[in-house]
Amino acid sequence: MYISCRHVYYLDQPQTALQNQHMHEPWTRDQLLVVFNLYCKIQFSKTKANNSLVIEVAHQIGRSAASVAMKLGNFGSFDPALHAKGVKGLSGASRADRAIWDEFNQDWERLSIESELAAERFPGSMLTTPPERHVGDSHIYGHPVKVEDILSGPSETVREVKVRLHQRFFREAVLASYGSSCCFCSNPVPQLLTAAHIVPWADREDLRANPRNGLCLCSLHHDAFDSGLWAIDDTYQIKLSSALMAYLPSKILEVSFVDFSRAQIRMPDKFWPEREFLAFHRSNLFRE
Repeated sequence: MYISCRHVYYLDQPQTALQNQHMHEPWTRDQLLVVFNLYCKIQFSKTKANNSLVIEVAHQIGRSAASVAMKLGNFGSFDPALHAKGVKGLSGASRADRAIWDEFNQDWERLSIESELAAERFPGSMLTTPPERHVGDSHIYGHPVKVEDILSGPSETVREVKVRLHQRFFREAVLASYGSSCCFCSNPVPQLLTAAHIVPWADREDLRANPRNGLCLCSLHHDAFDSGLWAIDDTYQIKLSSALMAYLPSKILEVSFVDFSRAQIRMPDKFWPEREFLAFHRSNLFRE
């Protein structure tokens, strides 16, 4: 058993010979990329060694569930959104952990792709969901694809792989951060939830995979956000546009929008939306 600042982890899974063999070996870059990918796609409250997803990922990369959970806690120690909630993560982060954190936060476009490809190199990865397994297929024209190929490849096939890898990473990271419920109205129905870009997809390619440029919204509030009918101010409060208010009185609008006016959005577990991106949305899309 080991203890983080808020969680106690019980290790009840037997270690495999492979896990024992690698327990004291340095972490490879692929292993760190996969675990950070998992960090992005799981709620921090679920980063426990007895979580089935943590156990599966640990098995795939040849590490113990305890060591994977500890890495997740190490990454959490760098996260300002967790700090703001009084969650400190673990204190034993290595230079390699910090380097991966910094790389992601400096270049989400590249590192999201690199981590998705790293996950696919481990057979049966739980981080590349079966229905979309072809989306990030790491072989194009029969050859393994590299990050450089995807970022600079001229072919339509390579560009499509890049877009789909970004979409998969972004959606899963954003929905996990918001606990899979709409940050406007708390709608929890999975079929109605989307990962919305604050700065539109077409405007900034470098922000397409950045979870801080994302909001988990139900379909209704996503469409309204993209149409500039509401916005979020610097205190994370909801602002309704005059274009929307012009349709009052309307019972459906009162229930769906007016009742939430000036309320704060549900803040995510991690990756708080950047105020700079929210300001861009207010200046360029919001219909004041």
